Amino acid sequence: MSARPLLTLDIGTRKVAGLVTAPGPRGLKIIAAEVMEHATRAMHDGQIHDVAAVAEAVTRVVGRLEKRTGEPLREVAVAAAGRALRTVRGRAERQLSGLTQLTADEVFSLELEAVQAAQGALSEVLREGERPQDYHYVGHSVTRSLLDGFSLANLVGQRGTVAEVEVIATFLPRGVIDSLQSVLETCGLEMIALTLEPIAALSVAVPDSMRHLNLALVDIGAGTSDIALTARGAVLAYDMVPIAGDEITEALSETFLLDFNVGEAVKRKTGTSDVLRFTDILGQTLVKERHELVEAMQPAARRLAGQIARRILALNGGEPPQAVLLVGGGSLTPGLPEYVAAELGLPAQRVAVRGRDAIRGVEGARSLLKGPDAITPIGIAVAARDHSTLGFSYVYVNGGGVRLFRPGRLTVADALLAAGISIRELQGTVGKGLTITVNGELRMVPGTFGRPARILLNGEPAGLDTPVQHHDRIDVEPGTPGEPGRATVAEVAPEAVCQLTVVLNGTQHTLSPLVTVNGEPGEPDRELADNDVVVVRPLRTVEDALTALGYADLSTAEVIRYTLNGKPGSVLWPRYVLAINGAPAEPDALEAPVQSGDRFEIRDNPPLTAGELVERLGAGAEVRVRLNGEVYAVPAGSLRVVRNGVLAGPADALREGDEIVITTSEEPPIFANLLVAAGVTATPPPGKRQLVMRLNGREAEFITPISEGDDAEIEWI
Repeated sequence: MSARPLLTLDIGTRKVAGLVTAPGPRGLKIIAAEVMEHATRAMHDGQIHDVAAVAEAVTRVVGRLEKRTGEPLREVAVAAAGRALRTVRGRAERQLSGLTQLTADEVFSLELEAVQAAQGALSEVLREGERPQDYHYVGHSVTRSLLDGFSLANLVGQRGTVAEVEVIATFLPRGVIDSLQSVLETCGLEMIALTLEPIAALSVAVPDSMRHLNLALVDIGAGTSDIALTARGAVLAYDMVPIAGDEITEALSETFLLDFNVGEAVKRKTGTSDVLRFTDILGQTLVKERHELVEAMQPAARRLAGQIARRILALNGGEPPQAVLLVGGGSLTPGLPEYVAAELGLPAQRVAVRGRDAIRGVEGARSLLKGPDAITPIGIAVAARDHSTLGFSYVYVNGGGVRLFRPGRLTVADALLAAGISIRELQGTVGKGLTITVNGELRMVPGTFGRPARILLNGEPAGLDTPVQHHDRIDVEPGTPGEPGRATVAEVAPEAVCQLTVVLNGTQHTLSPLVTVNGEPGEPDRELADNDVVVVRPLRTVEDALTALGYADLSTAEVIRYTLNGKPGSVLWPRYVLAINGAPAEPDALEAPVQSGDRFEIRDNPPLTAGELVERLGAGAEVRVRLNGEVYAVPAGSLRVVRNGVLAGPADALREGDEIVITTSEEPPIFANLLVAAGVTATPPPGKRQLVMRLNGREAEFITPISEGDDAEIEWI
């Protein structure tokens, strides 16, 4: 805490209070204090309406303090009315690569994005005619941090794919600041610290040790009644109602036809005098007892209590707080604590007026600053000494000037937010990744990391949390996003380049697996796009290799239709003849494994001939007969083939649509033909001389006819 005397001003609706303070043995010492009322109603509801009139009162207060301290006073800490405060929730989300840990700078940047989202939503809570650009950002608190949907206390050091932050951001109207600034500049004073009136009152009337209780502090001034709620060790809310002590004064003035200033004086004396004498606007002298004056004030006091109670209940979820503390000059209104208690449904002893006795660690000026109206001016001084006020600076961002207000120290981030620079643009975001499906499996290709922004503070490199001072210069070069993910087929599917060497018809070929991208043929070096579907079919079988060589239809055959002996028929005739490693291919050869070095020979299959057709059909060419238990094929006799009415030889080619007639000789085969087919010789075995023949159980001779399916027997005897 600085030992230098500090000037603080409480510029209220009815009066100006000035204090000069310094560190004391118990905390804070008030060296000098002055209180002066405005000569006219230059302020309404806490807002300055007549800058010159307010500046006149401030100048007189400061002049008296300078005489008493013997020092020139040029720097001042002040407070703004609580009615001006706006709080807005904001949220920001960022896609992450999942590969690296989140840094403190990245998390802080995400918070600031949420603040900017709150700035964008500010218009939703403003009154008609107010604009978001008319408000200063003064600070924020993080209410929630999530990673991949899970709530975390701190995102720093975490890995994931989606980070989210929610904040409550606080904003103050520029008009409030500008009017205060105008008054101070008129008086030759420089604002070095700013707080809010309810914050100042709360800081001394409800210290941290009491904030675990659900309390309501109501600072009832002349124009506004500021409200602050605490619970669970924190401040829950700030708000106000737009009526206060002036409402009581106006009630007296209307009842007894008094000038406003006379009515104000009468109101104050009701707390100390039983009988009051005063003059109305007609010049008549009136003498009234205290109870008559209190009775005239009651309707306005009840209205004030009702509005305060309703606002407290709305802020506190519909429930009354545990207790209510009333401060400010308006809290001395007779009967007001009891009315507030009744409106809230609290016992009367739970609503109390607190004065100087509620403040600890502050010495001096007890005769002047002793009642409930002393709370706010002393609170402003305490806040300024504790550096819990809103800091003020005027800095330049990329050549443009911005004014900053924020609790505690001011940083580069505060300046960039005030200048409207997008925080997202400062971060070198990761380029969009590729999502590729390879043989039904998802594969991710991340983008590259971008280049973060280059920030210079007075020509030197700086970060978002670097402190800034009055008149500092900040230059920002936005970051550049990373390149999107890029990949070829071979990079996402290395199996696409596994090669195989084979020989086809004497020529060596090097083959790669069959690759398709989105159903179309693709090369290993093909550049992929997001959501492409890659299928890699390794060359495992002979059919795979021949397909890669351009013979995908090797197993296809031509359908030849014909008419045989008056009946329609057809035959499948292969288009190609295949040999593998010098041997004719077996029927299932295409399904056999393929290896590097395999040799294939493929030639066109000659046309189907008449002889081949007869052989395929077995049209009367032979009969099968069982001899001694074994089956033998016996030529059935000569065949005669006629194609389209012309006798055809065995080598004549057949064509689609041919009409074919096949006839056989009328002479059937005989038993002798069966003996020849079975290889039976005419020479009998030793000791044998007679051959006995039977056909279907009957004796047979060499010339006995045989037919398909007969059962024959022979025996030498």
